[in-house]
Amino acid sequence: MSDSPLPLVSTPSRITDYFPPSPKTSQETGDKDEKFKETKTSKIDISNSSILLTPEPSPAKDNEKDQKDKVETDSNSSTEQPKCKQVLLEKYDEKDAEEEKPKGRQKKSTKTDSTSQNKKKASRKKKTAEPTQPSLQNSLLTDFYPVRRSNRRCKSELEKDKQCEIEDKILNKKEEGLKVEEIANKGRGVIASKDFFRGDFVVEYAGNLISQKVAKQKELDYSKDPSIGCYMYYFTHKTINYCVDATAESGRLGRLINHSRTKNNCHMKLTEINDRPYLMLVASRDISTGEELLYDYGDRNKESLTSHPWLKS
Repeated sequence: MSDSPLPLVSTPSRITDYFPPSPKTSQETGDKDEKFKETKTSKIDISNSSILLTPEPSPAKDNEKDQKDKVETDSNSSTEQPKCKQVLLEKYDEKDAEEEKPKGRQKKSTKTDSTSQNKKKASRKKKTAEPTQPSLQNSLLTDFYPVRRSNRRCKSELEKDKQCEIEDKILNKKEEGLKVEEIANKGRGVIASKDFFRGDFVVEYAGNLISQKVAKQKELDYSKDPSIGCYMYYFTHKTINYCVDATAESGRLGRLINHSRTKNNCHMKLTEINDRPYLMLVASRDISTGEELLYDYGDRNKESLTSHPWLKS
């Protein structure tokens, strides 16, 4: 055996010599018959030709081609939609455009729209004008019941008014509800011509306000003349000793009220007006009309008691 290569044979080869024939369906056979008929009609002799036959595609490749064709058809179908679908899409697009542009519609509103808007505004105004009932959660008692103001006044207000009345009577020298009468064994005295209640202002003990030193000197002078008498009242105000000298006849009634240590119905009280001390007589109890006004002079000096024994009673 020689190693020389075999001579090439020029005999024509077929695809079936290398690949087994694939099973054929009835449709494919029908299609091939039609193609064969067409080739016959074209009158081409295949027997004497040297054309090589191409291999038939495998089923897997056919499936890939079919899928590609489907994708192409789908894309074509998506671009080329039927007329009925295009009409529906156009209608939906028009509706979307109308919803997106509501302001344009309001600008092109007719007179009827303006009248309807005016009616709505009027109804809103009426609603706001109507009084709303207060809710029970955030309501007050005064929303349902009127506020009743009491005529009663507190104690401080009453005392303030009383003090203003006293100041008016003292400064204007008012002496109301009093009269002077002759009383047995006493001389002149003051009788109440009206009813006084406990704590009421009766009269001012009016006279000259002097210091204690001056008052002591005057008292010595008054003692030399028994017919003059002595109408002096000593007191202390803000650590300073004062005296009201009412000895001189002045027509004021406070100096004429008689003394009583046991049956007094008035008492002396100090008040201040414009930084000046004043003495006044105040009712210690209720005083009826026609009753004599009496107060305790407060003199407990032995010499005074011996010279004026009526100071003890």
